[in-house]
Amino acid sequence: MLSSCWKRKEQKQSISTYINDMKNLDHTLDLMINRVQQDMINITKNQKPTKHLARRRLMYKKHIQNIENRRNNVLARILQLENLHLNEMQVQSLQSVAQAHRQSKLQTEDVEDLLDKLETFKDDFEEINNTLTRDLDFETLDISEEELMKELEDCINEKEELSVKTKRSEPEQVELVVFPEVPVNENKKDVWQRKFIEKVRTMGV
Repeated sequence: MLSSCWKRKEQKQSISTYINDMKNLDHTLDLMINRVQQDMINITKNQKPTKHLARRRLMYKKHIQNIENRRNNVLARILQLENLHLNEMQVQSLQSVAQAHRQSKLQTEDVEDLLDKLETFKDDFEEINNTLTRDLDFETLDISEEELMKELEDCINEKEELSVKTKRSEPEQVELVVFPEVPVNENKKDVWQRKFIEKVRTMGV
């Protein structure tokens, strides 16, 4: 059993390794195509148009076509390996499902009883929901457009009346006018006499 698990793990690892190797090869071939195309552009730009140049260009094009064919073969191998990996995963999933079915203790009678209970619960829920809907219905669907517009007009008028009443109830602010003090003209004699009297009063005479 241990050896079979080890082989399965080794096989899974080898599949992913093969896929990565093939992708690296495809990338290398793509770089080669770009290099050959650049070489063909360089010779076309730097050399005179002769038969020799035309022959070299045909050789480059044939080489590019061969590399493209190799890339197609590599892609086919990559897809085959990926499908193999998917098939292995699918088989493992089916094995897990089969094991779950074997370990399940659920019987057909239990499923039928459960479905009957769910159906009964569904009917009861719909009946309760319909009853609550009727109790909460305020006949809003029976309101006509004329009644709605009349109510809107009354609402606007009532709002204007409330606004006017609010302005009337606000107390008016009265500004207090402060008059400047009128200066009193006193001569020096009166000032001296007033100060003397105040000083005598403070002494208690």
